[in-house]
Amino acid sequence: MRHSCCICQYENLHNWVPICTSQRMYRFAGVPNEAYLSSNTSTNYVVSRYSFGWSETQPILPNQSVNKDLSPLAALVTSKSQNFSTASLVGDEKIGVLLLNLGGPETLEDVQPFLFNLFADPDIIRLPRLFRFLQKPLAQFISVVRAPKSKEGYASIGGGSPLRRITDAQAEELRKSLWEKNLPAKVYVGMRYWHPFTEEAIEQIKRDGITKLVVLPLYPQFSISTSGSSLRLLESIFREDEYLVNMQHTVIPSWYQREGYITAMANLIEKELQNFDSPEQVMIFFSAHGVPLAYVEEAGDPYKAEMEECVDLIMEELEKRKITNAYTLAYQSRVGPVEWLKPYTDETIIKLGQKGVKSLLAVPISFVSEHIETLEEIDVEYKELALKSGIEKWGRVPALGCEATFISDLADAVIESLPYVGAMAVSNLEARQVSLLHL
Repeated sequence: MRHSCCICQYENLHNWVPICTSQRMYRFAGVPNEAYLSSNTSTNYVVSRYSFGWSETQPILPNQSVNKDLSPLAALVTSKSQNFSTASLVGDEKIGVLLLNLGGPETLEDVQPFLFNLFADPDIIRLPRLFRFLQKPLAQFISVVRAPKSKEGYASIGGGSPLRRITDAQAEELRKSLWEKNLPAKVYVGMRYWHPFTEEAIEQIKRDGITKLVVLPLYPQFSISTSGSSLRLLESIFREDEYLVNMQHTVIPSWYQREGYITAMANLIEKELQNFDSPEQVMIFFSAHGVPLAYVEEAGDPYKAEMEECVDLIMEELEKRKITNAYTLAYQSRVGPVEWLKPYTDETIIKLGQKGVKSLLAVPISFVSEHIETLEEIDVEYKELALKSGIEKWGRVPALGCEATFISDLADAVIESLPYVGAMAVSNLEARQVSLLHL
């Protein structure tokens, strides 16, 4: 079953994903440094800082467990109850927060150029070095071929993606929450494949004179195809700009274990269950965006492990509320001939219908904003498939959007990252000079 998914297969993935669990923070500019073990959530997490060369210094090996063999770096244990004085951390600095997201076409005329930008990304379609000159011609061909079908999908949800509008709203609510928590910060939005592009956001950050930056991808779970692609682009932008490479900054690549996020998701699920006549008989169906199996097995992408842990944490929270429904996790949006993470959402829906499941509550677990994969793929395609498969009652948990608990928790994550912003910063130029001295 083919869907309107934007991500497609690529090969020979970089083995650059650092080994970490739960919320992690990386600093771009600087040298590889300590990993900090913290108990900020109910489960310990690692906070690591790496240089722009982190992909080369700390790769994940194939088939290596995400939760094992953590980097043998020094660890500093901090208390969950530790209170940071934002005033002492900020001082005269100008704080910025950069939200990263995929982006989406806002009109039907945007669809084809949006697809071109997507497929022109060498991290999406990876060609052998000898054929890289074909990257843009191939992207043009694919985007033209796929555009008519994609336009149909976007037309069915109102003529364009609501992703920018929702992300802008999230940015504004995050800004308000940070100010309420005594952190006067500006919040920016940088999209990977459509306006406002990451480059546009960075230029505004420079114009505003931001001196400390927290980079926050709006993907709860880390994947090399989402957060990874956005961070690699950001890395290349920083590398070429002396102002940026010297600006103090840190990255929070994933935050799926955070207490506020888990609580917000459980709240939405609990609320939607009440719309069924027999809530306790509803199967909770977590549907996550899929990735090719090679990402996980060959490139060491932690996405699958993080997704499974995320679902477990949400169900543990629901069980505390005496909600013990059956549940399952499947992966949607596969395209192309290669094998993707299983089980597949469409096949799982059919099997559940054959097993006699009558009530299903879909939970879009990898998305925090409504877009084509929730509004068209889940709400239309999968709902229709479920009803045809014998499932009589269908429900869907909305994406988090600007849910208050979620936004407040993101603000807390930003504040908690401030002690790690810019420590031991060193510019690329300085790093090169040090390297030359050792030749």
